[in-house]
Amino acid sequence: MRSTRFGLAIVAVALVASTSCSDATAPTSPATVTAASTPPFVTVSGMIHLAASPLDHVLLTAADGSDVILTGGETGLLLGLDKAEVDVRGIWNGDSLVVSDFLVRRVEGNDVMDGILTVIYDDEMQSNPVGYGISLNTGMLIPLRDPPKLLISFVGERVWVTSPTDGQPIAFGLIGPSTF
Repeated sequence: MRSTRFGLAIVAVALVASTSCSDATAPTSPATVTAASTPPFVTVSGMIHLAASPLDHVLLTAADGSDVILTGGETGLLLGLDKAEVDVRGIWNGDSLVVSDFLVRRVEGNDVMDGILTVIYDDEMQSNPVGYGISLNTGMLIPLRDPPKLLISFVGERVWVTSPTDGQPIAFGLIGPSTF
């Protein structure tokens, strides 16, 4: 009878060992925790309008004629761009779009460049300025020929400038709350 118990014990140990080492049931990688998915960014193109209402919304009128309420910290930069055509990127929050960033495309029907007004130097020490340019978010630096003094006063600021055919800007504006 002892050999029967011993045999049953060996069979039980073998079964436990075989199920714990089975490739089908043993995990092959550490457990992962699934993070809550973040909402996807969307880009909406249209024209900026400042709504005259008690809430003073910044609206984007899309190509299909629908109005999108723009919210978030970046909307303050859109206040001086009434009737400008822009591409707005953000995340939907109910009926509004929380603005992450934007790009000004056209102002008063003219194509514009959106970037930071910078000084162009002829040396690495940046001691000899030779002109001005607009640094686009793509990394390109577009030289400007004979920019107006008022535009030069915005060095280091984000501005829009008409796309000059000969390097000379015809129109420009500060992107952000109007200061002039």
